[in-house]
Amino acid sequence: MNLCKQRQSKNRVLILTSLAVLASPLVLPLQQAFAGTLTTVVNFNGTNGAAPSAGVFAGSDGNLYGTTSAGGSQTKGTAFKLSSPTFSTLTTLVNFTGANGTNPVARLFQASDGNLYGATFTGGTNNLGTLFQLKKTTFTNLTTLWNFNGTNGAKPAGRLISGSDRNLWGITSAGGVNNKGTVFKIPLTGGVPTVLVNFNGTNGATPLARLQLGSDGNYYGTASAGGATNKGVAFKLTPAGAITSYSFSGANGQSPQAGLIESDKFIYGTTSLGGASNKGAIFKVPLGGGTPVLVASFNGTNGANPTAALTKGSDGNFYGTTSTGGANNKGAIYRLTGGTITLLFSFNGTNGATPQSTLIQLANGAFYGTASTGGASGQGTVFKFTP
Repeated sequence: MNLCKQRQSKNRVLILTSLAVLASPLVLPLQQAFAGTLTTVVNFNGTNGAAPSAGVFAGSDGNLYGTTSAGGSQTKGTAFKLSSPTFSTLTTLVNFTGANGTNPVARLFQASDGNLYGATFTGGTNNLGTLFQLKKTTFTNLTTLWNFNGTNGAKPAGRLISGSDRNLWGITSAGGVNNKGTVFKIPLTGGVPTVLVNFNGTNGATPLARLQLGSDGNYYGTASAGGATNKGVAFKLTPAGAITSYSFSGANGQSPQAGLIESDKFIYGTTSLGGASNKGAIFKVPLGGGTPVLVASFNGTNGANPTAALTKGSDGNFYGTTSTGGANNKGAIYRLTGGTITLLFSFNGTNGATPQSTLIQLANGAFYGTASTGGASGQGTVFKFTP
């Protein structure tokens, strides 16, 4: 499968045109639909970034941090900070230039050393992506930890995580021995990545999402293609690098592109296709591995084509976004209770569109996320959703 096409559902629109005027960030109450209120926190306008593919996360200092896959001074993406408590003041931390990376589509990650770590999908020495560090406490000093060269991977799409061995663990969507992607680990200080898995099609291909470190000490993940029916796989990976893959069939989901989450001895995830209506599904596998089991299906009305992971809310339910579907077919926010998906909010373009990011819930009970398009300039938003 063409890698660019595979990437489209997670990073559909890259808006590379910068605007001359920086619009002031807005906090505007917007239309309520079904249940909950959505507030636009920031409108991206090109100059301050564009097309955010990844979500924001809360740093140890209480601020929110994120990336945009395009825009900025070089139109190649940015890393940014949103200052608490309103998060409406945006500070650009880094403008990606190509040499230091291009097109970051993965969420930033703060390691135990307090620094931020991330990946760019392309750019760097070989234009195959990079790993980078933003040094605390200002996070404006970028150090390139690695330039991918194809042999050890290419085009990392999922965020890094901390492994049980204190290394950074991650995936690349391409490259490796078979050019179908890799799992790797690398020290916090950088150096040559250790490739643990070369995907070969049978065990999966084109992984697009981060790993999940399970409570059993194994790592869990997905690949968007490959497996017995080429509809993608869920896999278990031991710390030593032994992989066991479980294929999707379409009925239980197809083309997983989002990270996984552990809850009550199961690993939960979403697929962008498959399920009862072929518009995406929610699945679970037992901790320890197993064939994915369908939990619920998207049908368009309740959302479609999710590319974001589930988030477990403080009420015990799961919450998430879909990149299409809902009342306007521009994406939705939903709640999963048991096996029932409830539509909570439909994006309409003005308040954002095509959300691809995982939500986070802060102590105030509100969820924060990004929409990759829409908003005042059509170049994406950061939003706050209060159920």
